Amino acid sequence: MASTPTFLSRLKLSDPDLALLCVPAAYIDCTSSITDLDEADHSGKTSHLLSLVVTDRVMAVNKDKSPAVWGGRVITSMAELQEKQYPFWKNIGRLQIEVADDTGRVAYLNSFAPWGWRTTQIGSKVHFLGTVKRFGDKLYVEPGAEQPHSGAIGGIWARYLGMPGRVTGEAVTGAVHAVLDKEAAYLKSERHIVAAMQLDEAGVLACVQYDLDELAEGLPVFSTLRELLVALHRPVSVTAGERALQLAQRIDAASIRTAARTQSKRQPHRDAPLIVPDQQVLDLAAKQAETLTDDQRTAILGIASALRSPVPMNGLIPGDVGTGKTLTFLLPAIVAHQNGASVVIMAPTIILANQIAKQIVRRFAGGIRGVERVEAGKKIRNKDHILVGTSGLTSACSKAGIVPNVLVMDEQHKLSVQTRGALVGPATHVIEATATPIPRSLATVFFDGMQVFTLRQAPVERSITSHIVDVRSRGAVTRAIRETIAARRRVLVIYPRVDSAEVTKKAKASKEGAQLELGATTEDTTRTAQGVVDAAATFEQAFPGKVVALHGLLSDDEKDVAIQQITSLEKPLAVASVVVETGIDIPDIGLVVIRDADRLGLSQLHQLRGRLVRNGGAADFFMMVESIDALEDAALERLMACKLTTNGFRLAEIDMKHRGFGSYVDDSQTGSSQGVFRLTKIAPADFLGIATATAAAGEPGAADVEDANEADALMRRVRKEVEKLRQAVAAGESPVSPAARAEPAPPARLSTPPGSFKPRPPAPAPRPAHAAPQPRPAPAGQPGQQLGFRLLPARPEVRAPASPTPVVGRFPAHASRTPVAPPPLPPGAIERIRAGFDFSAAEPLPAPTAKADPAAVPGFPPRRAFPSRG
Repeated sequence: MASTPTFLSRLKLSDPDLALLCVPAAYIDCTSSITDLDEADHSGKTSHLLSLVVTDRVMAVNKDKSPAVWGGRVITSMAELQEKQYPFWKNIGRLQIEVADDTGRVAYLNSFAPWGWRTTQIGSKVHFLGTVKRFGDKLYVEPGAEQPHSGAIGGIWARYLGMPGRVTGEAVTGAVHAVLDKEAAYLKSERHIVAAMQLDEAGVLACVQYDLDELAEGLPVFSTLRELLVALHRPVSVTAGERALQLAQRIDAASIRTAARTQSKRQPHRDAPLIVPDQQVLDLAAKQAETLTDDQRTAILGIASALRSPVPMNGLIPGDVGTGKTLTFLLPAIVAHQNGASVVIMAPTIILANQIAKQIVRRFAGGIRGVERVEAGKKIRNKDHILVGTSGLTSACSKAGIVPNVLVMDEQHKLSVQTRGALVGPATHVIEATATPIPRSLATVFFDGMQVFTLRQAPVERSITSHIVDVRSRGAVTRAIRETIAARRRVLVIYPRVDSAEVTKKAKASKEGAQLELGATTEDTTRTAQGVVDAAATFEQAFPGKVVALHGLLSDDEKDVAIQQITSLEKPLAVASVVVETGIDIPDIGLVVIRDADRLGLSQLHQLRGRLVRNGGAADFFMMVESIDALEDAALERLMACKLTTNGFRLAEIDMKHRGFGSYVDDSQTGSSQGVFRLTKIAPADFLGIATATAAAGEPGAADVEDANEADALMRRVRKEVEKLRQAVAAGESPVSPAARAEPAPPARLSTPPGSFKPRPPAPAPRPAHAAPQPRPAPAGQPGQQLGFRLLPARPEVRAPASPTPVVGRFPAHASRTPVAPPPLPPGAIERIRAGFDFSAAEPLPAPTAKADPAAVPGFPPRRAFPSRG
């Protein structure tokens, strides 16, 4: 068991008596047990509480699988075995013990922890949860991983699980049982709950027992916190314990909300009011290329008003991708700067900081005193400039004695509470922005007391079509890439991780490996998933001179060069890791393809889709998996939800309901999200219930649950569409979504912006006689084998004509379909022919069917096997 100080510190408890605030994970009825093996299920599938007698017969097997022998004789007696000392026991790897029921029928129990039976008395009754399975005419019992303690037999077992890797369930059990009979422990725990809730005892119970009218018959109603704590740890029934646990979770939700409100409360300060006239803000906005949305206008004027207040602002701008968050916080901040205020803008990554600094110069040069991009470890040169940087701004401003009037933190969910708070003075106005859409119900709880300026409208019109495909549609996706590039638009292909060899090489070479921007890539570099570096090299063979790799291992200068090459269309095809998820604004990306999309979460998929057509227009988003029919339901539902809606708030609500709160419930989000109880698993329903109850009581700022209802409706539709997709795949239909297989648009729609992938039907004419033969599999050691790509020589570059090309659907048509003689093969083409990845066909490729051979279809490589995210 962990020592008391360690145990308490890991659970953030200040007193051993507060162990009563550790809640059980489950309740198991141990009031009666099976003493007759004929009453048990013999299939091995049902767990029972068994009470069986230990006989004297055993079979001891050494770790080398040989029988345990003493004096030249195999030991078969428990009594004889127990006479032996530890040196003999330590060699035993498995102990098979004969146990009997009350009728004398025997069964056999296998234990891989033999030493635990060293003191078990022969003829004593043992109680355990386990299964019974018949093999031939013998019965075998298999105990579960965890067993009830002796005091739980005959009653309800409150089972504590602890924290994996930090505190064991055994340690929690011991700590709770040590204070179960202490009066002081109950008094201290009650006071702790009341203080956290900032209500009296009656108020706490009324707050969480808001559903008494709907309470099922037989469930307890608690009139004191003492009754609740007793039922939590010593319930009279499983249902009573589960009700107490439910109320403990609601108390946690309410206490987190109370803490958020307290944390956000600011005191008036004489230096807080800033000069930010509404008209000056609107005049500055009118000079921008964009027209403000209604949401932006409301948010900008709301922020300007808050900046004029004597109470320093704690403002939050949650907005979906492409809703213009940066311009929303920049306009009032720039006006405050023009009128003498000091402004500091902090971003989580160097890329995003560089981008913001450049945007300020581009938009507002001439109307500001200057912009200084503060680099980590460097001194601030001019305090009067707008300061832009990453977390290094904290120490730089501290050394320069700067406490800003306005602190803006972009992508606030990626910055720690300590980083956010270090620059905040008593008069500092704080504006936080997040590209993670936060449902109103969630913002009301976690950001209670903050001024929330929600952006839902996009300043430009975007039409993005999402598709779920697998490797059988590699040809269709490849064609989309080729035609998007031909339309002089950009393509982004996302792979899950950087090549492991490159990661290892650079990590070893770095003296500060912990600062490498690897993200999740450092968790398991032995995975055999497709790597960004190798993938980019393979695409380079197909699109020579047009491919750039973009990932977190690049230096800052390399990233800037890569982004410039993509932006300028020098290299329109970017093969990237999820480093592009947030903060990289590359204009006019017409196509995004996510390889192994089932490995990403719903919010990640949505953020990556947000990179498309930032300036408006039409685009396509392909979520590619290895096999649709082999995908787990949870993963396919996640992809389908992303396909059916581009509403990030709706997706966030679904993600919250089905995956949990994730990073919302930790210090990176709220700074004080530790509830009053420990080891609780707070569900969204707990927060929504508290919010709805306070709304009924007329509390200002209570949650609007409309989002939750609409998210439920969307999820029902998602499940229906998943079933339809599975049926279609099982019937042999192409997994390419129907929209992607649609006929070309009629001529009347030729003015539609290019970029949305609409594969043309295959030409009726037979393939020309000179067409390249079917490629052979690459022999061992040939290029392309490691990645599973099949390559053919890249076709010659076709430069865009000076006059507009006629558009078929939303892609430029081929100028001619007349077969022409193939050009001479360039050096190295033979190897690529052997690799067999066909990027060179001049004819449009037909959409593959479910019967197509993935190895022969051009497009993306098959991956090596690894589990999907369920």
